[in-house]
Amino acid sequence: AAGRVASPLAGIPVSVKALFDVAGQVTTAGSALLRTVAPARADAEAVRRLREAGMVVVGITNMTEFAYSGLGLNPHYGTPGNPADRRRIPGGSSSGAAVSVADGMAAAGLGTDTGGSCRIPAAFCGLTGFKPTARRVPQDGTFPLSKSLDSIGPIARTVECCALVDAALAGEPVSTPSAADLAGRRLAVL
Repeated sequence: AAGRVASPLAGIPVSVKALFDVAGQVTTAGSALLRTVAPARADAEAVRRLREAGMVVVGITNMTEFAYSGLGLNPHYGTPGNPADRRRIPGGSSSGAAVSVADGMAAAGLGTDTGGSCRIPAAFCGLTGFKPTARRVPQDGTFPLSKSLDSIGPIARTVECCALVDAALAGEPVSTPSAADLAGRRLAVL
């Protein structure tokens, strides 16, 4: 529209971990203690940037209470089952984000990672999780575990998808990588 090229992320569904503010929703951080706080007045900066890139928020995902475990367990709101075997844990703390992607509810999940909270559930659910450098993405509107160590990052099926979402989160131009020109090159398989 208006002569602009659409972002490669336009219309792509994304789920959001329950510790990011989403306008009009209560930010519970997976805890029953926070279920009665006032709804967020505005989106967290990370959520705002994903919407600005054209992504569509399809839901808020469950998580380990206060992001305090790599198992993905939540006694208050339930533990999402691992898509490979629902009797097994999904890993955490971004458990719901990983399960939403593995189950096809979202193409990417917005999570946080302090000590493995994107990477662990991604590995448990057969996905890719990325922890960028701390503070690469502004943490405004995000419930912290450790302000000095927390990173905001994506969970997706591929490294390419994680890279696109990371670019949007970091406020960088979002563009799909181009294929290398192999004309005139000799390739060998050993």
